[in-house]
Amino acid sequence: MTTPDGGAPFHDRYQRDYIVSPGPGCTPSFQESVRLARHGELEAVFSLLADSEGKDEDLDELAYKLFCVASDFGHEEAADLIDDLLEASSLRYDDDRFVQGNAHFELALAYLRGSDGLPADPGKAREHLGTARDCHWPWGVDDGETLLAAARAILSPPQRVVFDGIYGAD
Repeated sequence: MTTPDGGAPFHDRYQRDYIVSPGPGCTPSFQESVRLARHGELEAVFSLLADSEGKDEDLDELAYKLFCVASDFGHEEAADLIDDLLEASSLRYDDDRFVQGNAHFELALAYLRGSDGLPADPGKAREHLGTARDCHWPWGVDDGETLLAAARAILSPPQRVVFDGIYGAD
């Protein structure tokens, strides 16, 4: 699991109630970027990403997440942008789909919990969990089972039902 907030442990990030976002103090805020993506303001998303260049964040993964959010909210042009990212960015070399799997897993948890500027939406969460699983996430990660257990631990019982529908129960 990537830790764009400077290396905070996976579980600690979830406990502080941010999953996808780098956390407090990031500029621009992830929630602002999500708001723009949800409303289909993709040029503004590009602008925010350009303003963030040179920072520690992995901008290709961030762009991928934001374009996935835009696509989730019906903005068809986001699908083309995702295809472009997969062809012309560092994601081109994501042969094992590690980055994609991580992005979908984090988005799924954010949708389950209604965090990081995303509404609680079990249907979208289920779709992203399925995509993460199709990317073999987190089985390619050291301690992948520990990551799944940490994710389960922060979910309410109804959220866990959705999660376990894709990843199975303990």
